[in-house]
Amino acid sequence: MRRSIVSLTAMAFVAMALLSGCGEKQKAEGIVKDFLNENLTSQPAYISCDRLGTTSRIDDQAILRLQESTAKNDPIFKKPVKYGAYKQLPELRYTRTTIVLGTDTFVRTVYLHPEFRDDGVMAVKEN
Repeated sequence: MRRSIVSLTAMAFVAMALLSGCGEKQKAEGIVKDFLNENLTSQPAYISCDRLGTTSRIDDQAILRLQESTAKNDPIFKKPVKYGAYKQLPELRYTRTTIVLGTDTFVRTVYLHPEFRDDGVMAVKEN
């Protein structure tokens, strides 16, 4: 009896973890799609986000470099690109994103605010 209660508790914990992960991915994907629809030079035919990751390796200078690089060198984005407000954060979330514009496919890594704020796209990196 005790073993089955422990098993049920463990299964419930795993199920909750999986569901919260799915909710985070959906929230992140919505933020990324809104950002891309607002900032791309043309409407995308398709947008797909991979799994979410977390990084603490991106500091303020790296964020600024990525933002400037996108503004100057990435032809799929309107100028200026409208990012969320960035303040020193201990970590960021990211997702590798596939974008189809017409017949061309582009892959970008999108860095997000860890709390998934609506203005939460902090930077984009060309892959």
